Amino acid sequence: MSTSYCLEPPKLHFGEDGVPRSATFDDVYFDKEAGLAETEYVFIQQNNLSERFAALNDGDQFTIAETGFGTGLNFLCTWHHFVENESKGWLHFVSVEKYPLDKMSLQNALAAWPSLSRYAKLLVDNYPTLCQGWHRVNFNEHRVSLTLWLGDAGDGFSGLAASVDAWFLDGFAPSKNPQMWNEQLFQAIGKLSHLGTTCATFTAAGIVRRGLQASGFKMEKVKGFGHKREMLRGTFEQGATTLKNPWFYHQPKRLNASARILVVGSGIAGASTARALVDKGFRVQVWEADTEIASGGSGNIQGMLYPKLQATNTPINRFYLAAFLFAQATFTNLNQSVSGEIWRQCGLLQRAKNSAEAEKFEKMLGSQLYPPEVCFAKQDGEILLPLSGWVAPKLACAKLLDHERIQVHLGNELLQLEQTQQGWEATGTKSPEPQHFDRVVLCTAGAINQHSPVSEWPVKTIRGQVSRLSVEHLDTQQQTTALALDQVLCADGYVSPPLDGHLNFGATYDLTSNEILPTLASHSTNLNKLANLLNIDTENIAPENLTGRVGFRCTVADYAPIVGPVSNPQVLLESYAPLRQNAKWQPTELLNNGILEGLYVNVGHGSRGLVSAPLSAEYLASVISGAPSPLESAVAESIHPNRFAIRQLKRNSAG
Repeated sequence: MSTSYCLEPPKLHFGEDGVPRSATFDDVYFDKEAGLAETEYVFIQQNNLSERFAALNDGDQFTIAETGFGTGLNFLCTWHHFVENESKGWLHFVSVEKYPLDKMSLQNALAAWPSLSRYAKLLVDNYPTLCQGWHRVNFNEHRVSLTLWLGDAGDGFSGLAASVDAWFLDGFAPSKNPQMWNEQLFQAIGKLSHLGTTCATFTAAGIVRRGLQASGFKMEKVKGFGHKREMLRGTFEQGATTLKNPWFYHQPKRLNASARILVVGSGIAGASTARALVDKGFRVQVWEADTEIASGGSGNIQGMLYPKLQATNTPINRFYLAAFLFAQATFTNLNQSVSGEIWRQCGLLQRAKNSAEAEKFEKMLGSQLYPPEVCFAKQDGEILLPLSGWVAPKLACAKLLDHERIQVHLGNELLQLEQTQQGWEATGTKSPEPQHFDRVVLCTAGAINQHSPVSEWPVKTIRGQVSRLSVEHLDTQQQTTALALDQVLCADGYVSPPLDGHLNFGATYDLTSNEILPTLASHSTNLNKLANLLNIDTENIAPENLTGRVGFRCTVADYAPIVGPVSNPQVLLESYAPLRQNAKWQPTELLNNGILEGLYVNVGHGSRGLVSAPLSAEYLASVISGAPSPLESAVAESIHPNRFAIRQLKRNSAG
């Protein structure tokens, strides 16, 4: 795994015919005269995709994995065929690219294919920020998702959780790009395949044929495209390989679109989860205990998109980086679907609040861990996140829940949840008779221990008060300073650009208070934060002139949310008890990890829920629907609910 999220740009140039050519691999990306026909022959026909697409039923998932995204031509061609076949299923296209084209080069390259312009525009408009890691882009109108790894192919596929139905083994030829066609890649291909998985590749090279045979494929040579004499295709005939860290393993039963799903909670976690599920074709009920949505920590007028990136490349830092990029794209798309403003990408200027944080900034920037599109130095002790900005959380929740397949039940607190042979039965204050659900997702933040059949979740609630001040209470010079604010400022506290003539700022961290109403003392604390952020004197501003609200952050000791399937902890501890004696122990067979089929949680987002909730929701929706995961395995494990019990076992402290 690379130690930097920066990517090396491709060394390419466009010929007079408009075709991009790689200087690194001394080859063209496609043949302008026959590139589309080659994709159709080599990958569409040899994998029998038209017939397989037509046979998909409502709710079926079909996953294609590709070894070189390049210009996206294979993806667009496959997308086109999927739509033309009027398939009832969902197409997941997974691809990897070590040297990704920038958006302008991509647009120029795809201009060669006017027949695909409809799809090319959608791809270019939603093309992800060029940063190492997995990126998920959904095209819900066509029931198509692109899951793109930017980085080394072997690293990407080794960390992928998916069941691949067909492989496009593309990329530059083994003679020109031998680094990609290695044992790590072939092993990953075998791990991700199942009985009946097909593969096709333009090459007939022996290294590719032998590698695929060793990974479990029965290979055959067939006529190649055009002047090429031969190519390879094959079918996977080998059983599944041994799982690593099986205590995290979960393969839910297949759901059809008529399944009943309950999401408990309507804050940013619940609203994002409900929307991600309906975007996958399901119908969802949302139960909210309060009489209005987003009544907890997600009810603020303004909030900042603040990922709090670290100076080290850890799984949880990769989670927050991926989540930040996904949230930015999510809110941008959400903004385009409403008349008002839910989100403004104005950038966030983070100032070091002490010498330790200044050293961290210096380390982050000095190591060139992040590409400048993500963050860069502004002045000494300052970094700018240009993709960040402010969000209107409650408005965002309302828009996410505004869907014909989402039913929101306000004032309906979950009272009881019981597992049955058919799924789960839930009763609420407005639903006294048990209602059946096939899947239940608990998004109840700090109240999770009240609602979950598994108790003692390691969460803690911390009071936070935000303040709101009309700029009319500032003197003339202060008003000029406030109204000139065009970025979110963050240090010891934060302040957002003025909204409707008011500054929204804060927030307090009250470790011992449970007061649910705003207090003057907390307003005074926030005024001090505002004074430091804007370098103004707030002594003459009376706390009584401020309004505000209180929310309770749901925090976790390891600073990571809790997202995934719920297990019976006693069963999990008993099955994997050998970890007490050997923390590196791996079982030779899949043991019962106590998964309570159909029950999931999405909590513990703390003060970063606007960043982490959308990708967490997308991850859960992928798990529930049987789609490829948008998270690498190590990242998913870092937020998995079972991590706490496994840590206890490895420390020999589990009871």
